[in-house]
Amino acid sequence: MLGSRPDPSPSPDTGAIGGPSIDASPSPAATLPAPTATPTNPAPTSQPSPSPSPEGPTSVPPEELTGFVWPLRNARLTSGFGPRSDGNIIIDGERYHDGIDLATWCGDKIRAAHSGTVLYQGRKFDEYGGYSDSLDAFYARLDRIGGLSLIPIVVVIDYGNGYRGLYAHLSKAIVEAGDVVEAGQVIGYEGATGRATGCHLHYALIRMDGEWLPVTPSLVDSLRYPPFVRERVDPLLAFPIPDHYAPKRFKPPKPSRPRPIPPEPGFGGYERP
Repeated sequence: MLGSRPDPSPSPDTGAIGGPSIDASPSPAATLPAPTATPTNPAPTSQPSPSPSPEGPTSVPPEELTGFVWPLRNARLTSGFGPRSDGNIIIDGERYHDGIDLATWCGDKIRAAHSGTVLYQGRKFDEYGGYSDSLDAFYARLDRIGGLSLIPIVVVIDYGNGYRGLYAHLSKAIVEAGDVVEAGQVIGYEGATGRATGCHLHYALIRMDGEWLPVTPSLVDSLRYPPFVRERVDPLLAFPIPDHYAPKRFKPPKPSRPRPIPPEPGFGGYERP
């Protein structure tokens, strides 16, 4: 369905952002709404609507995206986009990790992966994540079980091309809603806010006019998340590979050093005895 590059190594990201990991047995949620088209102008992408759209997405496929840079330079890729037991979306019947996790050290600079407009910074970010319904019930549930301390500090940037980037677990954000940022501009610092066991960046790439994906049913039942969310795609399909700022496995190969050639006998080198 979507290209995935799951990484088997463990991640410091624990469960859905702000949500517990509970068994995700299928449940008959709401009727799946059809995707809606997104505007083609560079203005921020509109919120999703469950109304049908027979023409499908107008944004380019993720493999054709341009203008992206790595949001955390020279990091370790600790978890990839793909099947994971604590994933918060369902793809092909499996729980999926909806982004990638990158880690260096606490306080490292987090950069905008693409130019765009900041939609939000803070902890109540979910309404900018492309959910199918209101999140009022979700936030009411949070208030009853402990409030926003379970939720990470997040920056959401609309890229003006039908896609949005979500940057989670920041220790601090230094941009505000309405700021226009350039690719590579510092927007905050690496942290471990929310339900994380170590400093890292969780980055999700949202296709705002893509298909609707089911939210893990246990999160719908326990935390009152809406039943569907807009398509998440593998960020590695958009990031430059190879690249000097990429994780080690995706860096360009180092040029090989030429091996010294021993001198020929009798030509300024050595004579055989």
